[in-house]
Amino acid sequence: MGQNNPKTRRNPNRLAFSKYQGAGNDFLIIDDRVPFFPTEDVHLIQRLCHRRFGIGADGIILLQNDGMADFRMQIFNSDGSEAESCGNGLRCLARFIADIRGESAASYKIWMHDQIVEAFVEKEKISIALNNPRDLKLHVQQDVHFIDTGVPHAVVFVADVQKIDLNQEGKALRSHPCFGPKGSNVNFASLQSDGSISVRTFERGVEGETLACGTGAAAVAAIAAQIYNCSGPIRTRFSGGDLEISFSDEGLKLAGPAVRVFEGTFDF
Repeated sequence: MGQNNPKTRRNPNRLAFSKYQGAGNDFLIIDDRVPFFPTEDVHLIQRLCHRRFGIGADGIILLQNDGMADFRMQIFNSDGSEAESCGNGLRCLARFIADIRGESAASYKIWMHDQIVEAFVEKEKISIALNNPRDLKLHVQQDVHFIDTGVPHAVVFVADVQKIDLNQEGKALRSHPCFGPKGSNVNFASLQSDGSISVRTFERGVEGETLACGTGAAAVAAIAAQIYNCSGPIRTRFSGGDLEISFSDEGLKLAGPAVRVFEGTFDF
């Protein structure tokens, strides 16, 4: 179990963490099965995630016990807000669980927000089974489409995602009134000649571009299936790496890499 074993904690103001990344989407994972993390401390979460004054991450994930599933995941964005879901976060947590249990192949049921998600570890490949998307709305505004894959996502297909000013255009769509008071994540996507889809995502809660987004990949693939008749598996290409989406009657499956970057402690 190493330094993330709750039995090894001594200093109540020192937390042990592990940093993991899935296609460049990075998280600080903390073993909170013996509850101790001050989830109400927004400033601490922001400080931990800050890339200059803290450790640096897109979010913080807490591994917790659960009576209905094998484990529970609680996740916070880098701005301190709690997230409803996170595909890459779930995959990183599954990798973390496998690492501390010494398992190279396993499956885990993880309670997250309002659902139980099954995660699969197959050596280097980590995948999760997502429920069927909901609230599909095509052309909510010209070429803007909307779908909820655990969190809300706007999807816009363009000729070349690299020519998009993501901070400007993503920020404008993120808080558009048509997405309600909480807004939406925003994905710009481009179909490629090999059948893959290039994607850039502006994530709410991070309030900027992340190197990859799991639920964003699922949203883009689901919209592509609707408007371009794309069939799975669909490879989505982010600047941080590739994620694969496959379809079934039960929902979507998100697969890709998830690796440990380093471990450490933080005094607060």
